[in-house]
Amino acid sequence: MDGFWRKHWYKAVMAAVSVVLLGAIAFVYWGGGQKNELPVMKEASGFELTGIDGNAVSLENTEGKARILYFFFANCPDVCPTTTHMLSRVQERLKERGVFGTDALFLQATIDPQRDTPESLKKYADAYGADLNGWKFLRGTEQQVHEVAQSYGITVIDDNKGNFTHINAVILIDQDNQIRRTYQSDDLDEDLIADDILQLVNG
Repeated sequence: MDGFWRKHWYKAVMAAVSVVLLGAIAFVYWGGGQKNELPVMKEASGFELTGIDGNAVSLENTEGKARILYFFFANCPDVCPTTTHMLSRVQERLKERGVFGTDALFLQATIDPQRDTPESLKKYADAYGADLNGWKFLRGTEQQVHEVAQSYGITVIDDNKGNFTHINAVILIDQDNQIRRTYQSDDLDEDLIADDILQLVNG
């Protein structure tokens, strides 16, 4: 037996080290069996805007659902189209899981209501395959929408020539009207956003 260990001790030690390393990697990767909980950032600001169907949409009357809030304008030449397209893919993920419109909503508010009429927003929604049962395109006066955006930390600058500069961010609001995450830049990822919404929906 002593001869066996003298001959194979190196292989035995390396096998033991490999088991320990694999266990450590699994613990880190799966979080020790715990979910990576989304922290509560702060209370979401109340608002009431108007959907393209003419109905009022507010933070309060959508309570009980996980919500995405996004400020945009249809004539945006760069970030708004790509972000809306990304959200359309999130929509499909949520529809596959049967939660879109029932447990999760998208609220997309225009910062350019003069040009973004209900008719033009309907065409915009159709172009991105938006399911209006769960994706609400919202309007208000320009001042009203800009004030709501500002309350969510979204700065909007109007050059009075039909051009807007704004922070491009997607905000995740939980069922209890609490902001759980703000996605910008590299965080604007369909898998990340869909997984976070599903985490809220599934509790």
